[in-house]
Amino acid sequence: MALVFAALPAAISDLLDEGVATFLRRADRIDLHAAAIEEVEAYYREVFAVLDHPINHVLLLKAAEATGGYPFLIQLVGYHLWQVAESTNRPLEAEDVRVAVAAARRRNTRMVIEAALASASPKDLEFLKAMAEDDGPAKTADIGQRLGDARNTVGNYRARLIDTGLIESAGHGLVDFAIPGLREHLRA
Repeated sequence: MALVFAALPAAISDLLDEGVATFLRRADRIDLHAAAIEEVEAYYREVFAVLDHPINHVLLLKAAEATGGYPFLIQLVGYHLWQVAESTNRPLEAEDVRVAVAAARRRNTRMVIEAALASASPKDLEFLKAMAEDDGPAKTADIGQRLGDARNTVGNYRARLIDTGLIESAGHGLVDFAIPGLREHLRA
C-alpha cells in the first residue's frame, strides 16, 4: 500500500508531529522543487497534442511560464487550459490562455497562499510584506532595515518562514518567495 500526498512543509510537519500517525514519521519526504519551464512546456505540448485544435507552441510557452515551475500551478494551469480548450471549437488564442492562467492563479491564491498565510504571525506578515517591496530576491539586511529589527531577529524569522515553506534561500543573504503569486498577493 502507498500513500502519496502533497502539502506545504508546515502542514506536513504538523501532521507528522500530531502523534497518532507515527508511521508517517518513517515516510519519505520529497521536496518538489520548481520544474524547468522548458519541461513544463514540453509536457503541455504532449498533453494538448490530442486536441482537435492543437494549441500554438508560443501560447503553451506562455502558459508554462505562468506556472513558475510550481508543481501545483502546473496542474492548475493545465486543468483550466484544458477546460477552455474543451469548451471551444477553434484554436485557442492568447485571451483563452490569459483566462485559464487567471483562473489558476485565483484558485492557487485561495487554496495555497491564503491557507499558508492563515498561520503566519503578525511579525511573519510584516517580514513578508517587507520582502514584497523588492521585485526579486530580497536582501535580509534590507528587510531588517525596513523593519528596524536586529540582525538575529531577522535571522529567526527568516529561518521560521523557510521552515513553513513561504520563502526560500536565494543565495547568501538573500531570500525569495517560495510560492508563486505570494509577492503579488501581499502587495495587493
